[in-house]
Amino acid sequence: MLDWDDFSETYDRDFHKDPAYESALQLMLDQVEPGDRRFLDLGCGTGNLTHRLIRRFPEARVTGVDPSKGMRNVFSRKFADVSRVRVADGSSLDIPFDNGEFDCVMSNLAIHHVKPDDREGCAAEITRVLRPGGHLIYSDRFCNVEGPAGDPARKRDTIERLTGWALYCLEHGAYEKMLRILETIPFDLKEDGEYPTTVETWKLILERPGFTDFNIVEVPPERFALRIICCRRHTTT
Repeated sequence: MLDWDDFSETYDRDFHKDPAYESALQLMLDQVEPGDRRFLDLGCGTGNLTHRLIRRFPEARVTGVDPSKGMRNVFSRKFADVSRVRVADGSSLDIPFDNGEFDCVMSNLAIHHVKPDDREGCAAEITRVLRPGGHLIYSDRFCNVEGPAGDPARKRDTIERLTGWALYCLEHGAYEKMLRILETIPFDLKEDGEYPTTVETWKLILERPGFTDFNIVEVPPERFALRIICCRRHTTT
């Protein structure tokens, strides 16, 4: 698995030239609902989503959570003078905040690192920190084929999606991002720190703690299976 602390200093350089990455962030902001003020950026990394949130929504207060110290350090430097932004050590299985503290949980390219056996715990933790009626905006790279680790159809889907995305990055001048994607392929195939699954699987997991009103947003180019799951927490306490 990639060393996220080492990756933190070059993350922005590697990712910003990828049009698909930028499109995903903008489409996530388009899903924010009027009246939302308290945001959790789960798996915040270096703060690219947070940066766009506070720029577009002047009343937003954003909390970043990430397990990587290196990522948190870069995040902290970016927002050192912004009082409405904070960051904390935590993960999708251990969010260090109170029940119902947030109006909206947002996450980009992070939750696919959650192991399959931990997905239900992740969904429960997200539910816990959302207020009743709050919503989740979850963007990630998914896959089109579900199956056991050694399933040939699943492996073919992984190889075709990721090599296609890498070539797309090369075509758009995102050379370092291309290399990162190619480095990721063996980890996906071995399921070592990279556990993407289908949108349908995550939808079923999120329905169990009571998420409803699902809307799936496709991030172009659609062939790479970059998608955004939008849903709402049940309104009962």
